[in-house]
Amino acid sequence: MSKSNYYKERVIQLLLFFAFMLPMGALAQNIQLNGTVTDVSGESVIGASVLEKGTTNGVITDIDGNFTLSVSPKATIIISYVGYAPQEIALNGRKELKVVLKEDTELLDEVVVIGYGTQKKSDVSGSVSSVSGDKLNNIPTANAETALQGMAPGLIVNFGSGAAGSTPSLQVRGVTTYGTDNSPLVIIDGVPGDMSFLNPEDIKSMSVLKDAATAAIYGARAAAGVILIETYRGTKSKPKITFSAYWGVDQIAKKLDVCNAEEFIHMAKMARTNAGQNPKNWPAYIAAYEQDPTQFGDTDWQDEYYRNGFTQKYNVGYTSGSENANVALSVFYSKNEAIVTGTGDEKYGFRLNSDMKRGKFKVGESVNYSRWESEMEANSGFPGIYQVTNMEPIARLYDENCDGGYGGAIPGMNMSDAANMVGYNNLIENTRATDYIKGSGYLQYEPIKGLVIKAQASRSLLFRETRVFKPTYELGAMKWNESASLSQTRTRSVNDLLELTANYNFTIKDSHDFAFLLGASQEESTYDLLGASGSEFENNDMGILGQARKDYGVQGEKTRSGLRSVFGRVNYSWKMHYMLMASFRYDGSSRFADGNQWGFFPSVSVGWNIANEPFWEDMKETVSSFKLRMSYGALGNQSVPLYLYIPKLDSNADNINYPFDGKVVNQGYAVRSLPSRNIKWETTFYKNIGVDMSLWNNKLEFSIEGYIKDTKDMLSEKNISLSTGYGALTVNDGELRTTGMEMQLIYHGNAGKDFKYDLDFNLSHFKSKLKSMADPNYMYEYGASRTYVGGYFGEFWAYETAGIIQNEAEAKLWKESHGRKDSKGNWIPMQPNAEPGDLRFVDQNGDGMLDSDDKKLLGNGCPKASIGFNVTLNYKNFDLVANFYGDLGVDRYNYTKYQLERMDTKFNYGRNALKAWTPENPNTNIPRAVYGDPNKNARTSDRFIERGDFFRLNNLQLGYNLPATVCGKLGISNLRFYVGGTRIFTITGYSGYDPSTNGGIDRMGYDYASSPLCRTFMAGIKFGF
Repeated sequence: MSKSNYYKERVIQLLLFFAFMLPMGALAQNIQLNGTVTDVSGESVIGASVLEKGTTNGVITDIDGNFTLSVSPKATIIISYVGYAPQEIALNGRKELKVVLKEDTELLDEVVVIGYGTQKKSDVSGSVSSVSGDKLNNIPTANAETALQGMAPGLIVNFGSGAAGSTPSLQVRGVTTYGTDNSPLVIIDGVPGDMSFLNPEDIKSMSVLKDAATAAIYGARAAAGVILIETYRGTKSKPKITFSAYWGVDQIAKKLDVCNAEEFIHMAKMARTNAGQNPKNWPAYIAAYEQDPTQFGDTDWQDEYYRNGFTQKYNVGYTSGSENANVALSVFYSKNEAIVTGTGDEKYGFRLNSDMKRGKFKVGESVNYSRWESEMEANSGFPGIYQVTNMEPIARLYDENCDGGYGGAIPGMNMSDAANMVGYNNLIENTRATDYIKGSGYLQYEPIKGLVIKAQASRSLLFRETRVFKPTYELGAMKWNESASLSQTRTRSVNDLLELTANYNFTIKDSHDFAFLLGASQEESTYDLLGASGSEFENNDMGILGQARKDYGVQGEKTRSGLRSVFGRVNYSWKMHYMLMASFRYDGSSRFADGNQWGFFPSVSVGWNIANEPFWEDMKETVSSFKLRMSYGALGNQSVPLYLYIPKLDSNADNINYPFDGKVVNQGYAVRSLPSRNIKWETTFYKNIGVDMSLWNNKLEFSIEGYIKDTKDMLSEKNISLSTGYGALTVNDGELRTTGMEMQLIYHGNAGKDFKYDLDFNLSHFKSKLKSMADPNYMYEYGASRTYVGGYFGEFWAYETAGIIQNEAEAKLWKESHGRKDSKGNWIPMQPNAEPGDLRFVDQNGDGMLDSDDKKLLGNGCPKASIGFNVTLNYKNFDLVANFYGDLGVDRYNYTKYQLERMDTKFNYGRNALKAWTPENPNTNIPRAVYGDPNKNARTSDRFIERGDFFRLNNLQLGYNLPATVCGKLGISNLRFYVGGTRIFTITGYSGYDPSTNGGIDRMGYDYASSPLCRTFMAGIKFGF
């Protein structure tokens, strides 16, 4: 047993020992109280708190609502449970109690966190989705963003990659801007934060602010939505210690079917034969393999590249509190040996929250520290999956004759330059270490009832170091490094925030509820970068910059920006019938020049609780609540590069040195770009309308809403005259529109007293259109992805195919009937090299040529619907949690398929290529294999566009809770064991690795050999005392 494991076990044993011993002193002269807690329908209330008033002596009820507690004969007992009115009962010597809890309608009205405050859910007139920390904690992960997938309508979690060191990106309601950041603003405990360094088990609640009415109070960075997160704080209770841990095995969910060595040689011969090559000119490995296959490998590169990973996470929490003070502390550690050989992540950190109250004053603080260390995949010039599937199977993984011991292309065999990624990852050091520190504190004063004045300050620091050391190595004949090199970069980011707010809440005549907010803030951010590099070290163990002998390089950067704001909001409600919320934010940003620095962003929303009207009274037994709401407002975006409005000098540009006699005696400076002095805020205008309703006393909850987002003055590049010496100027001259709808359906049910369940279904849809740019002919193409003025984001434009040419006669007819005449009247075939087995391509505009104008809209990588389905079941002491997620009506461009079925290079082939056209195999949709591809069968076409619909069991967890009576005997308050898994199965017709990976705003649905997400099977434990 390692020392670290030994000490962990000793600590747990000591904690358990004290947990057993602490209650002993309270047993003298007490009586044993037995009781049962039910609701008005007679159903047992599981987990109700039973506490001896004035002490920390208490228990929770078991699965049958029973409890046993040793108390004083004269004690007063407090019984409470969420959603029910608490009861206080004086014993007066009684030894048995039967308690019936009644629902507290005030408590049942859920409280929703909004900017700088809270509201009852029934009073909310804007668009807000809430997720409880309990739901997120049911998804074991070290990454908070990962836990959000499928949890809230309108919140999109994009996994660009499943590789070590990567994090998913978040989007709220689709595309907001083009060319700058579309990420939502994340607020943690009232101040901006980074979810990448947040322990998911610290989250108490999360709210997604999705329209201008709710998000405008945050102004400058809220155009793409806001995510508000509250972490756990101490409450009035006895000290509690919680512990949780899980352990899991990670696996690749799917491997691609590629050729083995024998099949590879067969395909290589076929491709060269069809190209008309003389066998004497074939690569040497073909004849050598046929002569003696044993001199080559038969390597399954995916088996070598992927491995079974191991993941583990531990969390310890402590909370305590009284009337005037509370504290919450959590510590976590996680480690993941990733499924890709030579990669992994390690995280650890802590969070401390505390509050103290004295008279009319209240102070508090939050301190968070996290460290994240990543061993990332080595950069081989192309994605690792691209290399792994392309690498010839005849190459060997290891070669003792190569420097480093790993193999690759065999000398003299004329093989490809694909890389041995196992060797790359194990030989090249590519690491990143990040330290994140955030501290915030507040001082709150309540001079009169309802008026709260609060000053808050925070500072966050992010220190990051990246290190890439390439030793000398030889990975076969095509990949080598003769001189070791090292590159190191260190960055520091600091963000300071100071805010002052005043909230005043009051009610007039028990009917008119008012809430006023007024505030001001100042934020400053600085960024420093220092990098250095060098090469030629004494040996591979001397990877220190000071030991480099040549190629010294250094880089540095320093930036600073600021933001000042004033903001306000008024909320009004009349008898919970009619609601009004109006807010504004006035932001000034240093990213713009004088005259354009300030932007004003107002919003307004209204709501009508129809179910509270007298005429609805007869329907309330069926339709418990029915609310209409509408909102309109504007949000600003300042996410533009710094210093665009001033000319920037550059000493690294070409041809600005001052030479004399052929020698450079001084380095000059030149203006790098033309300043954009007139740029100003992008503004997004939101329209939102929604309906919220519940049926049968809130057993069924339903909401639906639609929205329109119009972004104006979007920043874009405008081409200017080359006589200025510059090619383009940044201007506010672009428009974008996103429309969409969302729906959520929640059902709370039970079958008898032992079986309870919650079903939560949500659906989101959006589409985004680029309406205008400074260049009216703007178009960006990446493979099949095309973004252009007048088009929708995610469109795939490619050549349409019309079947395979089957014989010489068809080839002759096709060339004679599809083409054009040149100026001299000579016929030029559209596909001059077409032969039997080649694809026909459709000439969409009929001009007899195949060019970009003949590409056709053949799909879209933006799903028509994203769905989430979350299930929670409870039966006696057992519980089951299942989370499903999927995309419907979506296409994917499968770049990996393109590589495996292009059949025109030296790379390996997918096994589907074995079905390529031959005269003996004419009934196929895969064209002939031909080296060089004279007909360009591998051009971007409908061959590589597939349906990408999928439905995935994202998380499954089966747990068992030890009965409260047993826990009480063990001296603990609860104990839960569980087993489960993530991404257990995926229903899809997509042939690539993973249908959920995505390429970003202008490459939606483009699967560019992205590292797939892993499947995990795990077991865990949670207990407290």
